[in-house]
Amino acid sequence: MLRMIPETFFNWRLVRAVLLVLGCVAAGSSIGACAKALWSRLLHSPRLAIAEVVVHTGPRVPDQEVRMLAAISPGDNILGFRLSECVEAIEIHPWVKRASVMRELPDRVVIEIEEREPEAMIALGALYYVDGDGEIFKKVLAGDSLDLPVLTGVSLLEVVEDKEQVDYRVGLGLELIGLARDSRILPLAELSEINLDRAFGATVVRAADAMRIRFGHDQFPDKWTRMERALVELADEAPKVSELDLNYEGRVTVRLRQGFRVAAAEPEPAGGL
Repeated sequence: MLRMIPETFFNWRLVRAVLLVLGCVAAGSSIGACAKALWSRLLHSPRLAIAEVVVHTGPRVPDQEVRMLAAISPGDNILGFRLSECVEAIEIHPWVKRASVMRELPDRVVIEIEEREPEAMIALGALYYVDGDGEIFKKVLAGDSLDLPVLTGVSLLEVVEDKEQVDYRVGLGLELIGLARDSRILPLAELSEINLDRAFGATVVRAADAMRIRFGHDQFPDKWTRMERALVELADEAPKVSELDLNYEGRVTVRLRQGFRVAAAEPEPAGGL
């Protein structure tokens, strides 16, 4: 028994387009010319006019700014723009880490935005945000959050001329921020500054008393554990300490503020725990 197929089941516009291509080939025209004719027809088809542009974004990248950068509007042809160019235009926005643009034929475009999350600020004359990948991506403006550790010791000239070295040092700072995030002894809120010296490596400055904690270039997890033990041992006397140096294997060297002595430390101004 034959099953009747409703006429509306077929997309007659598509069938006619295919027949046009076949007719061109049969007539001896080049395939390229036929493809060009078909493409022109698709670009002017009212069936492919965009009816809806959907934007999924976050609080730092407003919907309207995404639409403005994408330059896609209802009524435009859904095939009339390049996806890669649209993505590049959106990713100019400083808070956009990654953008994706998808066509949902015949008439819908969906834009997905992944926002950057600042992990620190870096002092380069002015303050700039740094994300978790170490990218310096936005100048900090009036009204922006300042509740982040500040990376110092890097110059703007180094950022321009020696990016590989800057990336390495910024990576040291981000590693220490990650350790502080999981610490109860020296939590992230207690990190006011991380100095990133080319020669001496990373030095953390504690917010409460400006104690300097020297980590150097490597073995941060082990050094962090030694630092936590030292701070617990020093307890209430820790504010009398100007510096902890963790760069001697298995030891913590303590330097006292001028005029202070600590019971847990050596009697000399600089001793070991």
